[in-house]
Amino acid sequence: MMSQDSKSNGNCTGVSRARYGYWPWFWGVVVPLILTLLDWLFRQWLTSSNILMFDLLGVFFVAIRFGFWPSILASLINAASFAFFFAPPIFSFAIADRENLAGLAVTILVGAVTSKLAQTIRFQKREAEQREHRASALYRLSKELAEAQLESEIVEIGVRHVYSEFGSRNTLLFPDHNGLIGYPGEPPLEISLQGADLDRAQSAFQKGQITGYGTDPVANVTALYVPLNGSTGPLGVLALEAVDLPQISAPEQRQLLDTFLNQIVHTLERARLAEQAQDATLKIEAETLRNSLLSSISHDLRTPLATIVTAATTLEADGERLDDAHRKKLVAAISEEAQRMSDLTTKILAMARLEAGEVVLNRQWYAPEEIIGSALRRLDKRLKGRSINLNMKDGQALIYVDAVLLQQVLVNLLDNADKYSPAGLPIDIELQTTPLGLFISIVDRGAGVPDSMQQKIFNKFFRVHAETAQSGVGLGLSICRSIVEAHGGMIEMSNRDGGGAVFKLRLPIPEHAPTITPEERG
Repeated sequence: MMSQDSKSNGNCTGVSRARYGYWPWFWGVVVPLILTLLDWLFRQWLTSSNILMFDLLGVFFVAIRFGFWPSILASLINAASFAFFFAPPIFSFAIADRENLAGLAVTILVGAVTSKLAQTIRFQKREAEQREHRASALYRLSKELAEAQLESEIVEIGVRHVYSEFGSRNTLLFPDHNGLIGYPGEPPLEISLQGADLDRAQSAFQKGQITGYGTDPVANVTALYVPLNGSTGPLGVLALEAVDLPQISAPEQRQLLDTFLNQIVHTLERARLAEQAQDATLKIEAETLRNSLLSSISHDLRTPLATIVTAATTLEADGERLDDAHRKKLVAAISEEAQRMSDLTTKILAMARLEAGEVVLNRQWYAPEEIIGSALRRLDKRLKGRSINLNMKDGQALIYVDAVLLQQVLVNLLDNADKYSPAGLPIDIELQTTPLGLFISIVDRGAGVPDSMQQKIFNKFFRVHAETAQSGVGLGLSICRSIVEAHGGMIEMSNRDGGGAVFKLRLPIPEHAPTITPEERG
């Protein structure tokens, strides 16, 4: 039985013969015949040494272009033609002159040596070209794998590069949850191998050894199954159609195939680890969010519920003995705390809808001062006792927004300004139209926000002062940011010089916005 290497060499020889045919031998005959003809035509001006040197040049040419043995053939033909046509006596293979005989022997020897050297150089050149080709193929594979993020991308890149380098249809097979090898779920490529023997692939996967073509001389198998061995065990199997065995079984090609598979396996492991890390991060964030939600809701429900229970119990037990003013005070407390609970529930539901993407914007053209006026009317009772300074110039741009949602943004910002600034101090509202959009700023004169917290203030359930009487559930600003970003705008916060906070939101102004005259603005 032939060894694997002998098989490879034999096949390589067959490939070389198939690739070059008999042309090298043809030129090994033709070149010396042409030189003989030229020598014969110019024999009156050429000496025997000149003829031998010309013949030697022909041997060099054949050696460099067609290899060692054709050059030996050319050298022998040159020797015969020299003896027959040029060395006295002519038209005889006998050589009477010892000088010619010595020159011919030296020529044959030099031709053989130089032919061997030329063959060595040709072999080294071919080896260098193959190494360069393999390095280039590996570089291209590594470059594409480095940019791949998903397992489907890695599989597509691997199949395509293995086909490009080895010329065989192939596919990557992976186990399911039960450990059974099967095709991946993505649609196959045109170059993917279909109809792979899944039983043999399963065997290669479980044993971690190559099976298939060449490993079982009895079985009629047309594909090779190579396990994808990772750091923690086999990840899958490469099924490779064995249509060009020398391209696969040559030692250099097998080493290249192993390197290809190592690159693919490492990339698969990297992608799976990244996916696991992302899942873990999402779980941690979800758990943190759930805990924050439960903590905030329980805190913000407990306080108004305690007030309502206390007031209701007092009214039930001592209602007849209380005067009207005391009873109205208790009823007002129940109403206020019930409203607070209602606001909390509304905000949670609104945030959930925004996060789920269930909110569809009902956009229309509005003058910004109309929406500001509506927000101020909703807060009329709460802002009683404060002066509201509206700073704007005429000719502000119209905005294409959902008026209800934008009004909710302004209500949240004005409500915050009222909560966190001392009673009686004014609140400023500023409007400015710029090439970047319409800017609306809400400015209060409270304590502002510490610099270390300004980046977190728009996070869900984040509160600067968690246990104050003014603190809410921590969703108002998150809702504002979600609404503004849904309109393609942005919102930011900074501290006011001299104390206070400035919330500035920017809304885009679409091109070709309609104009409105001062008379229409009323």
